[in-house]
Order: sequence, then C-alpha cells, then structure tokens
Amino acid sequence: MKNLFLLSALLFPALSQAEWKNYVQPVELLYEGDDNGSRAYIVFQEYFPLADCPKQKGDFIRIYGDTRKGQYFISTLLTAITANKKVWPDISDCDDWGRPILTGLRIKSGV
Repeated sequence: MKNLFLLSALLFPALSQAEWKNYVQPVELLYEGDDNGSRAYIVFQEYFPLADCPKQKGDFIRIYGDTRKGQYFISTLLTAITANKKVWPDISDCDDWGRPILTGLRIKSGV
C-alpha cells in the first residue's frame, strides 16, 4: 500500500504537467524575425491558451526553427498541411514574447 501511494505521488505531478493535446489540423506556418529562422510559428485549427502564457490566445505556437528539432517539426507540419492531416502537438512553456512553445509532435497515418 505504501508503494502504491508513493507511485501515485510520483506519477500525479507528471500527468498534471503534460500538455499533449488531441489531434488537430495545422493550418498556417509563419516565419518572422531573425534571418536564422529561429522565430517560426504554427497556427492550428484550434487555439491552445496556456496558463503559463496569460497574455496570448494560444493561436501562434512557437517553433525554434534554428534547431534540428524545430526543423523536424517544420518539415512534419508542412507535410501535414499539404496532405490535410492532423497532428498531436505537445505544447508547454512560453517564449520571449509570451507565446506557447511546441515541444513535441505526433503524427500517424489515417488521422
């Protein structure tokens, strides 16, 4: 019983911080700012406001396009937009402009 309580105490905070959303359609990719591509944003069909980013509606989700992970995200999102497919984003934290950040992405066939 004690182990079960400890396990639930460890898992509960991890589950409550998860920001994985449901499958949603990406509809627009926006690049702005620096020439290095570090400021890219994805817009989904639904908005994802975060409590951590109170001044934003959750419409523009930041992608750090100057990182390898960001480049993978952009490639996957462009494919999803072109193929009219949905993705399952993980969104958390805020960037320097207070916008939510894309930190993970899931895509599967048939969705």
